[in-house]
Amino acid sequence: MKETTTRIERLKDDILNGPIIKTLLVLGWPVIISNALQMLYNLVDTYWLGKIGKVAVSAPTVGFPVVFLLISLGFGFSIAGVSLVSQHTGAGSSENANKAAGQVISFMLVSSVVLSAIGYIVAPGLLRTLMGVPEDVFPKALIYIRIIFSGLPLMFVFFAFRSLIRGIGDMITPMLVTGASVIANMFLDPLLIFGLGTLPGMGVAGAALATVLSRGAASLLAIYLLFSGRLEIHLHLRDLILKLRWVKQILKIGLPSAIGQAGTAVGSVLLMGLISRLGVVAVSAYGIGQRIIRLLNVAIWGLASPLTTMIGQNIGAENESRASSIAKRAYSLSFSTLVTLAFAVFLLRRPLFGVFIDDPEVITAGARFLSIFLWSIPFFGVFRLTSSVFRGSGHTRPPMIMSLIRLIPLRVGVSYLLAFGLAGVNLGKDGIWLGLFTSNFVVGIMAFVWFLTGTWKERTIKEEPEETISEELTETTDTPELSGSSVD
Repeated sequence: MKETTTRIERLKDDILNGPIIKTLLVLGWPVIISNALQMLYNLVDTYWLGKIGKVAVSAPTVGFPVVFLLISLGFGFSIAGVSLVSQHTGAGSSENANKAAGQVISFMLVSSVVLSAIGYIVAPGLLRTLMGVPEDVFPKALIYIRIIFSGLPLMFVFFAFRSLIRGIGDMITPMLVTGASVIANMFLDPLLIFGLGTLPGMGVAGAALATVLSRGAASLLAIYLLFSGRLEIHLHLRDLILKLRWVKQILKIGLPSAIGQAGTAVGSVLLMGLISRLGVVAVSAYGIGQRIIRLLNVAIWGLASPLTTMIGQNIGAENESRASSIAKRAYSLSFSTLVTLAFAVFLLRRPLFGVFIDDPEVITAGARFLSIFLWSIPFFGVFRLTSSVFRGSGHTRPPMIMSLIRLIPLRVGVSYLLAFGLAGVNLGKDGIWLGLFTSNFVVGIMAFVWFLTGTWKERTIKEEPEETISEELTETTDTPELSGSSVD
């Protein structure tokens, strides 16, 4: 524990005073590995389900947007965790960082139980009515997402843990926990999908169950670490009792992020509905293509997560000029890296698809998807990093607005018009792929202009005496709030 504490203390000093690019990379490499490991969940599922056929691959592809519709709320509220913890850490208040962590864990656990029940109930209607899932895919997609929803509370706990620990600058611990979870999933996937001995093969349901069990194990390990005193954040049971002041702060920062993430999910559901109308080949090409694209997104997350932490701690320390320099360096590094990676994937697009499926029609459609969509990824990187800048300082409304514009009018709207007809234009699958390109390109430009306005530089926390933050959730609402400044 002493070695970990010393390492985190050194990182805190580097975040506030050290070399920018080196600190971004030191913080970023564990996040890159962690997110690469996260991608293995989907890649391993896709690999083994591809051995069964197109319908098996399509089931989690069409089911994921429905799952993401609800788990996106968990992602959104976890932003409140990293924002609060990083700003309080930068301001030198470890006690308030611990309190914020406990409140976020409890808030997300309670909300996840409610969302799990809602998701289980509404899943059939979403798949049939909103997305128009093909009949041969529907039964497998339904059982997949219902199993995932059953394990939602444990998954939410892990989302919260990852964000909170990163808020203090510890990127390695979430990477190690994620790695253990992925290894478990790699063993469970073929075992539960195909069966072994007297254990029957469960197919698509086995892939979902493997995900729930492996992520659940990660959540239990996360809870142990938070309460063990082995980490910089050390929780006690009293920290889990929800208090009105903290709930208000979580909602103020987290709700816009949750809405933005939910808007992204709704856009994904609607988009999946459009793609489903074009048939199983289009669905399979998009599903595998998205998994390949997420490998590029690993590089984005490798900068986005440490950028959130570094912005949060420097804004908490009232060092706005350094925060601005950090963001600009991150933009330059991200854009140049993503252009290089996009070119490499473009050259290897057909062999990459061949790894996951041997259907020539799907490989051809998927290669076409990558040829069009890849070149928007550097602009998506600009959007994602801008969101990190605003979220790190607790200003979560601009990312919400940009997310909603990107997904609904641009991604879904333009895709629909190009794919299914406007003034004689009816491009089919190419129309969808062009709509995806347009959404990333336009919002990337918009995000950078918004960053230049500098509205993200104001702190959204205000340190208060300990006695003013101890009231329980039942307190009256006329008492001064924890934060005296508003969230833009």
